[in-house]
Amino acid sequence: MPISFAPMREYMKKHNISYYYLGNQGIESATLQRIRHDEPITTVTLGKLCKIMKCAPEDLICYQEETDEE
Repeated sequence: MPISFAPMREYMKKHNISYYYLGNQGIESATLQRIRHDEPITTVTLGKLCKIMKCAPEDLICYQEETDEE
């Protein structure tokens, strides 16, 4: 996937935010699993994460150019 949640994982480490905490704030476990594996989530969920974590979308995601693997 060209979208990565690596910045979110770094942000979580830096600010001591756990997946458990996010789950308790209403983020579903299936969504957290998708984030762990850099799979798509909705912009609504991205907005919820920003509100919970008090940050901007660019703190949570980045674009990575896909390479053609032959």
